[in-house]
Amino acid sequence: MKKKVSVQTHYLGCTLRNIFLFTAEELIIEDKTRSNLTSDHNSSAAAAAYHEKEKQANAHDEYCDANVFDGEWVKIEDRKQYYEGGSCPYVEPSPYNCYMNGRPDNHFLKWHWQWQSQQTNARCNNLPSFLDPTDFLERLRGKKLVFAGDSLNRNMFESLVCILWSAIPDKSRVYRIPGNVEYNIRGDNSYRYEDYNFSIVFAWSPFLVNETNPKNRRDPGRSKLKPEVETLRLDLIDELASSVYRDADVVVFDSWHWWNIDKTNHGENYFQEGNYLHPRLKMVEAYKKGLATWSKWIDNNIDSNKTQVVFRGYSTPHFHGGKWNTGGKCNRETEPIKGSEPYIERNPSQVKVLEDTLRRMKTPVLYLNISKLSNYRADGHPSLYSKNLTVQERIAAMDHQDCVHWCLPGVPDTWNELLYASLLKNRKGSFGRL
Repeated sequence: MKKKVSVQTHYLGCTLRNIFLFTAEELIIEDKTRSNLTSDHNSSAAAAAYHEKEKQANAHDEYCDANVFDGEWVKIEDRKQYYEGGSCPYVEPSPYNCYMNGRPDNHFLKWHWQWQSQQTNARCNNLPSFLDPTDFLERLRGKKLVFAGDSLNRNMFESLVCILWSAIPDKSRVYRIPGNVEYNIRGDNSYRYEDYNFSIVFAWSPFLVNETNPKNRRDPGRSKLKPEVETLRLDLIDELASSVYRDADVVVFDSWHWWNIDKTNHGENYFQEGNYLHPRLKMVEAYKKGLATWSKWIDNNIDSNKTQVVFRGYSTPHFHGGKWNTGGKCNRETEPIKGSEPYIERNPSQVKVLEDTLRRMKTPVLYLNISKLSNYRADGHPSLYSKNLTVQERIAAMDHQDCVHWCLPGVPDTWNELLYASLLKNRKGSFGRL
């Protein structure tokens, strides 16, 4: 018998939600009502008004408390995918399109994340474990959804693009927003669902704070004339990316995988605050400073009445026998890791920094804690199939596998199922009805 996976997840922001049930005027009325009840216990009108207010408050209190990140992977032999391998034109050939790159097995597609039922009220009874793409599109009608972060968030972005694309009968009604449209509208990649007046956008921002002279945005002609110095401004938001998501209706962030020694010159002469360039700074301290800058910007610039902020947690890599550049492999993994195996938190200090940062924010944030459930899916990476190679080329590439990103279709489809469920559970705006 399989052991249930127990994921300890904080649903950040929800514990404060019921503090703000009343307006100031309503609180004054309530105080007067309380006074009237104290001085005149026989006032049935005042008592009725007070109990009606309590009834309304209790109705708000009945939020769904099911933990969708606590559960187990269950095999469904005939599980139907939202989109078949190789069918969606919006999956990048490298590294996500494992089907087109020759992955011979599809066993990794037969697993479904079944979250444990922790329902204590009727509000949870209709919370779906699968994503209804037509319903999701209807709730997103007239809106803008942005993914901002690194290539793992692009992985999730392309997954959702394809899931929603699968529900559109006339595929010509979905198209990529052209590059001549202003960047704050199109980001680095974006698609328009014309029938729903809806746009989904990806904005590249692996650190969320400002990179000075990043290689991917340099002017080739200028860099040849003058050597470019690259630093990371821990005290400044990434203005280019923030111009894309500041008016979004839903924005999904991630930032983790680029906070490592390979991407930051080993932390030496790379992290900058004001005019001060740190000679050396520990990665966890830099991450803490960067997230603090991002969180303050969100609190000061995002209208939480319009925009729902989401932060996706750490996506676990699965290199065995070495790192990504020293022969690490995952091509032998064909099934999820058993849930009975103990889960050891990766980088617990960075997890604490992230969760503490989100907890301190005044802006309500939905935290998609997908770390543990993703940890059990070592079988879902491209491994040797991140590129379309010949047999000889694939043999030569044996020591350079991709055990970080995920095949599409695959595990990121589950992340989007949990995004959908979390938005419904949160009951904000167009997601307010189950």
